[in-house]
Amino acid sequence: MDLLRVEHRHEELADVDFSGQSFDTFGAYGGTFVRCDFSETSFGKFSVGHQGQTRFVDCVFRRTRFPLGNTYLGNARFERCVFDNARLRHLRIDGSEFVDNVFCGRIWHTVFYGVPGHWSAGADRPGNAWHGNDFSKADLVDVDFRDIDLRAQRWPEDRDEYALIDRIDERTAAATAAITAAPPGAWAEPAKALQAVDFLRTGVQRDPHGFVLVRRRELWHRLPPATRDRLWALLVTNPSFDGSGGYSDDQE
Repeated sequence: MDLLRVEHRHEELADVDFSGQSFDTFGAYGGTFVRCDFSETSFGKFSVGHQGQTRFVDCVFRRTRFPLGNTYLGNARFERCVFDNARLRHLRIDGSEFVDNVFCGRIWHTVFYGVPGHWSAGADRPGNAWHGNDFSKADLVDVDFRDIDLRAQRWPEDRDEYALIDRIDERTAAATAAITAAPPGAWAEPAKALQAVDFLRTGVQRDPHGFVLVRRRELWHRLPPATRDRLWALLVTNPSFDGSGGYSDDQE
C-alpha cells in the first residue's frame, strides 16, 4: 500500500476519520482539527504547529503510532483530546499547549514545558496553557514537567508509587540527617541513599509553587528495594510533613 503524504494549511477539518491509515508525512500549518479520530494511525513523520497555531479539539489518539525521532509538536494546542496508549516517547515539547486532555498508558522519556523555548516553532507567548489534564491512568517513565503547575493536573492513582510533594529542602534535610545519624550497618548502601536525596534536592524540577512529582521506582538508579522504600518513607510519608504534600482535593 502506498503511504500518504498530506499537508494541511490553515484549514478546519471536523469529524474526519484518519483511523488505521498510514502516512509517510503528516503536516499541519495552522488550522484546526475538531473531533477527528487518529486511532491506530501511523506516521513516518508527524509535524504540526507551523505558520500559526494548530489546534486539536476533542480528537482521539488511541494507539496512535507517533514516529520515534520524527515527531514535532510545535505551536500546537490540544483541548479535550484523548491519548490512549499513543506512542509518546523521547519527545521534547516546549511549544504546545495542553488543556483538559486525558492520557492513558505509558509515556516514555519525554519533557513537557510550560514556557515556549528553542523548539517552540513560533509560539510567541510568555507561557503555554497547561491545566486540567488527567494522567490518572498513565504510566510515566522518566517524564519531566517544567514550569507547569503540577497541582492543576490530575496524577496517577497509585499513591504508593507517585506523590506530589512540596517543601523539598526541608524534606531532603530531614532525610539526610536521618541517614547520617543512623548507626553503621543500618543502611545497606548509605552513600547511594544520600545521592538519591541530593538528586531530589538539586536535580528534580520544581513547579512554580515549589512542588515536585516523584515516583518511587525512579528515586535513584539501582537502589535495593528496601532502601528505596525507606527513602520513600523519609521523603514522602514522613509524619513531620503530613498535610503539606500529596494530592490536593482541588485537582480531583
